[in-house]
Amino acid sequence: MPDQPHVCLIVDNPLRDLEGLVLLGRELATRGVKVTLVPMYEQGFDVLALQPDLVLVNYTRPNNADLIKRYKRAGILVGVLDTEGIGGNNADEFARLVKNAGSPDLLDLYCVWGQAQRAAFLKHGTVPAHILHATGCPRYDFCAGPWRAALPKPSVRAGYVLLNTNFPSVNPRFSRGPDDEIETIVNAGFARDYANQVIVEARHAYQSTLQMSMKLAQHFPDVHFVLRPHPFENIKSYDALAAYPNFEVRQEGTSIEWINGARLLIHQNCSTAIEATMLNVEPLSMEWFNTPALRVQAAAQVSRPVASEADLIALVEQGVGTHLPSVAEETAQFRRQILSDLFTAIDGKSSIRVADVILETIAAAHGKVRCGTLPRPSLRGRAVAMARTALGYRAGSALRRRFGSAEIEGRRFAKTFAADMVGAALGRIDAASVDGRRFSVRKVVGDTRRMARAVSGASLQLTEASRPREQHVAASQPHVT
Repeated sequence: MPDQPHVCLIVDNPLRDLEGLVLLGRELATRGVKVTLVPMYEQGFDVLALQPDLVLVNYTRPNNADLIKRYKRAGILVGVLDTEGIGGNNADEFARLVKNAGSPDLLDLYCVWGQAQRAAFLKHGTVPAHILHATGCPRYDFCAGPWRAALPKPSVRAGYVLLNTNFPSVNPRFSRGPDDEIETIVNAGFARDYANQVIVEARHAYQSTLQMSMKLAQHFPDVHFVLRPHPFENIKSYDALAAYPNFEVRQEGTSIEWINGARLLIHQNCSTAIEATMLNVEPLSMEWFNTPALRVQAAAQVSRPVASEADLIALVEQGVGTHLPSVAEETAQFRRQILSDLFTAIDGKSSIRVADVILETIAAAHGKVRCGTLPRPSLRGRAVAMARTALGYRAGSALRRRFGSAEIEGRRFAKTFAADMVGAALGRIDAASVDGRRFSVRKVVGDTRRMARAVSGASLQLTEASRPREQHVAASQPHVT
């Protein structure tokens, strides 16, 4: 293994993924690893310029196949920690999706969240068994000690009723409308007929949820409600709720931190219902307008099903008053089983398990000679790579902003993160940790003219705060395999 391995962690959705990856990065850093957090949209510049030993990407799909090929041809190991770890309606569907729509043959490591996904991947031959590991997902480490103490506290007083929505396909924050979302679903590997059906049914579910939110606000004027839209939803579509003094719409922060302060969770087909069970917050699923095409099986099964508006009002009244009656034994049993099947364990140790297999993968590959011919990127991928090399980051970005779409720029902006965000997360994690170590963060700007031209300046490296200055400066040097 290299004296100081270098690992790049790709951050897809900072609102959802950043804190879990900061926890993973810190765990790696405590073991002497140089860790760089890379925004998803900047990886085409930064990863290839930094030349880490391993890059942990957020998924393998058609839209990042060319990047994965370029990483492999540059001698960089590629691992996956899929941020949609329970994507699809079940584990078998997810395994088929990754096999058919991804680039599994190019991977050196694949971390699935739970035992059900691992079994499905083995059943379908999605990836070779020796690179497949059930690790859990680091962001759920905050649902257990000691890391639950590191969760930030929302500015709203605890004890509110939380409504989480999941309608980015019909209430999109970035795209121009449902037609674009249909193409997104199709490009992810689903049939067009299925995509059209999802849009029609999701529109009805979105409207029904908005109407139910208003009815709850009217029926319970003394109860405080918080509606938290999906990060990719348009928050302005919920402006009508501002008319109710007991209702807030908030999109900042993670779902886990908001659930942590809630009395109840109301949702439909939102996987945050599983997070609620991890935190012992009762999830209520609005089933009277659910459909088979929309249903997220695991989210529905861990929730208390609600068959009508009247039933929901009655359950909220019980939940904010005394206590809800016990759930059916079948639901209680499923809640216990799903934590193993889909998440391995909620024990605060997923980041440790992921760090273990990352270092094992780097150690196993060290000194080995690559065999066989690697596939070339597509013609488009090669053209993009040539343009990036010729123009550098600043010039390439200026051209993109001038001639690209506002929608794409909006998506890029939403997936950026600042040093103070990472620093704040590190501070809370350091305080909750029992090891007494303290870490800081710094921008990767490059120490030569060539490097400064090649990198975005948006990626961040973790460093131990107590390290001597000469070592701190050396950490900015890119590691070359």
